[in-house]
Amino acid sequence: MTELPIPPIPQEKETEKNKLEAELNADLSAKRSEAQAALAGQEWTEKHERENKTKTLKTESDGLVQKLAGISKEKEALEFDWIELDNQRRAIRTILNPLLDEEKKIEAEENNLESEEAKIGLANDKQVVEKKRWATQDKRKEIEQKKWNEEEKLAKIEATIQTNTTKYRTLLDEEEKIEKRLEQAKLELSNLEVK
Repeated sequence: MTELPIPPIPQEKETEKNKLEAELNADLSAKRSEAQAALAGQEWTEKHERENKTKTLKTESDGLVQKLAGISKEKEALEFDWIELDNQRRAIRTILNPLLDEEKKIEAEENNLESEEAKIGLANDKQVVEKKRWATQDKRKEIEQKKWNEEEKLAKIEATIQTNTTKYRTLLDEEEKIEKRLEQAKLELSNLEVK
């Protein structure tokens, strides 16, 4: 007599079987806990539950303290980044301000030359003023290019500062939630110790 191969259990049936086993195990675990409580008595059961709750709260508190330490380090790194970025921002502004002043002077000079050129009637005289105006325009373009480069650097720094500010505020919110939960856990622990 030859043995017939056992057909594989379809995936869905296997999943249903696992769910059923999990439910049976959970039910058995609940009944076992009930039996332990009944056999040990109420006083021992309450003491045991208090000890378990105390362990759980202490473990949670330790984890919260570690999270707070991590947040503190992240905040510190963002603070040092801000100091560095602010120093860079100040340096760029010290470069940018004289460029802006120079640009205004050159624009005023260019406007004066344009006015002077408009008043002149002779072509030869106009040509001299036009050459001066062109030289002034070239200076202005050079200054504008430098200004744009510095403004671009400044914009990047400002964007980084804004991103870091958002991260920092998120960390502050998270820190506040953790501190509240830590205080709550400490209160629960002190209530358990009183009993």
